[in-house]
This record gives sequence, structure tokens and C-alpha cells, in this order.
Amino acid sequence: MADTRMILTTEYEVVHRVSAATDMPEHDVATIDATAQGLGGEGDFQIEGDSAVTYATAHAVFDNSESTIGSADCSKFLYIKNTGFTTSAKTTTNAVSLTVGCGGTFANGGFTLTSGEAICLHDLGGSSDDLGDWQLTTASGNIYVEVVYHGG
Repeated sequence: MADTRMILTTEYEVVHRVSAATDMPEHDVATIDATAQGLGGEGDFQIEGDSAVTYATAHAVFDNSESTIGSADCSKFLYIKNTGFTTSAKTTTNAVSLTVGCGGTFANGGFTLTSGEAICLHDLGGSSDDLGDWQLTTASGNIYVEVVYHGG
């Protein structure tokens, strides 16, 4: 019998962007600061004890008014991606940040996802295990956000 697992890998690199000059194009150079090197990690966790897992989506367009993602159990994992596009057709870009808040209102804090950036959180509990606990807003205009989740 199989179980269903998720493996998460993150990698971050701090770089210095060097401006173009004469015959040299703009390019990035990794930092040599040991404190900022090797950032990232890998996790492996079980979603379900069998292979009968139903994933759900709550893809939607969000604007600059604070809105919840929906209402459903997302206790096993929640994936949120700022696509950088204004609609699901993905034809018009909008390179603004998506602000993600949890556990009530943005007064409780939050974080931002830049255009194309995604995050996956797992084993959620308390005030974060339902889509209604999560609020999204943009800096300006519409952003099509991809949301995939699974509850218990």
C-alpha cells in the first residue's frame, strides 16, 4: 500500500546585480558572504496514509481590496502563487506584489510574493488551517493567483 507524500525544496541565492558597461552585459554575481550562502532546505512529509488523495484549487483574481481565499480545510498543505498575470488567460502581465495575511486581518502581519513567486505551507493548524484564515491583496490592479490545497 502506498502513502502520499510531498517533497518541498527551496533554494535562495543572494546576488549583486552588476550594471552593463562597455562590452559587458548586466549580470548577477553571487555573494561571497558566508552568512548569506547556502540558504534553502528540503522537507519530506506525508499528506495521507494512502494514495486516495483529492486535491482542490481556489484559483482566482485578487485586487487591492483585502479578500479571503475562500472557505475550505487546507490543513495538510496550501500552495499560493502570484502568477504575475491579470487573468487566467495569462496574456496580460501585472508585475506587482501580492500581500498574504493570515489569522484575521492584515493588522496581524503578512508577507509578500513578487510576480512569479510561490510558497507552499504544510501541516497548518489553529488560525491558519482554513482558506478563510488567509487574506490576499495586491499593491495595485488585478493579479491571477493559483491556489492548490488539501485538507484532512
